[in-house]
Amino acid sequence: MTGNKNSKRIDKKAILQRVLMATQSLVVYRELQELPVWQGLRELLSGVIEENSTPSQLGEDYYSFLSAFINSCYLADPSRCSWKEWLLDRVLYTENMFTIWAEDQKEPLSQAVSEAVNHDLDCISQIAHIPWDDLISLLEYRLEGQNLLNIFEKDQDRSWQDIYSSRGLDSWNIKALINYYNQNGSGIFSLYNGFYWNGSSLESIKETDPITLDKLIGYDVQKQILLDNTEKFVSGHPANNVLLYGDKGTGKSSMVKALIHEYSHKGLRMIELPKVHLEDYHKILNRIEDRKFKFIIFIDDLSFEEHEVEYKHIKALLEGGLKVKPSNVLVYATSNRRHLVRELASDRSSTGYQYNDRNEISPTDTMQEKLSLADRFGITLTFISPNQKDYLEMIEAMARERGLNIERELLHEKALRWEKRYNGRSGRTARQFIDDLEGYLKA
Repeated sequence: MTGNKNSKRIDKKAILQRVLMATQSLVVYRELQELPVWQGLRELLSGVIEENSTPSQLGEDYYSFLSAFINSCYLADPSRCSWKEWLLDRVLYTENMFTIWAEDQKEPLSQAVSEAVNHDLDCISQIAHIPWDDLISLLEYRLEGQNLLNIFEKDQDRSWQDIYSSRGLDSWNIKALINYYNQNGSGIFSLYNGFYWNGSSLESIKETDPITLDKLIGYDVQKQILLDNTEKFVSGHPANNVLLYGDKGTGKSSMVKALIHEYSHKGLRMIELPKVHLEDYHKILNRIEDRKFKFIIFIDDLSFEEHEVEYKHIKALLEGGLKVKPSNVLVYATSNRRHLVRELASDRSSTGYQYNDRNEISPTDTMQEKLSLADRFGITLTFISPNQKDYLEMIEAMARERGLNIERELLHEKALRWEKRYNGRSGRTARQFIDDLEGYLKA
């Protein structure tokens, strides 16, 4: 009887040994091996198979692995917390030379890469079919009968085929994956629509600003020009960089951010680039060129003081340097300054060098350099604060949208009092007034 038990344990170890080898053998998808969950699994399997870990260490390895797995599921999608779902999501949303190639398939795939991908898919299939019951029984044997938490008991209820079919794959082979990446893209750009450059990498924005174009009242001409330009861009036609210039609170930034909801289904992605990180533009371009997606680099509240020279990076970003700006990238920027760089009276004076500490021989050149920055945007849209009539029309439209029951005369009276007391007439002021009014009426 004891011999049969030992034989079964040996058989279980042999199966787990093949799984361990699979976790170590990826070629094209090798970046998956850097995931904490993946590394935890390898350490756990090694400890069970080689029997070189103490019972205490094995228990620690097992629960560390579970913790990493559950936290990883929660960050991605708490509703998908099975091993097979976790594994497939990592395959579909990773980014490597094969997945990026599959997005556009500009050139034939080499035989070497094709064979390597097929090899990886076999390994991943073995990992998907980990015999969790056998693994945990071996662990409990090493832990002298201690009962372990098994969150994978129901993982066998759904087959690997059921899992990948639910993601739109008709089979588990290279052809099906190529079709998937071609339709959906790969990596973070297939998961999220908005991103923020933090100075070293792109941060995904899970929930972008919910503002939509139909919620923006007024500025219909500007809105239509921006829509037409963006429509051409996402359709693969030449389009222009856009500067949205004008008074504060007029909805410039909101109009740009609303484009995500209008065109994300057509492959539009938006990257917010803070002015302080403008010099990193080339890193961003290297990251997003040759992708199937269309990218708007959004620079909010763009302006420069006289002593700042970062505006030179904008010139290179807009028109390219030695390296041409990718055709799948546009720049949309907002500013309260028409020419972006602060101008001094001395800049327009023929003797301007006498009134500043720069001692420039040709101050006119400085002025022309500053003026030329805004001109590099193909389209400039102007936003002027609304007059009283337009402001009240905004108020009425917002009140109707919120379902606020208030007499028109009283609404106007309160709205005019609000704009005099606070920030003047603008779309932002109108929204702030409506927010206050709604809170008062519904309190």
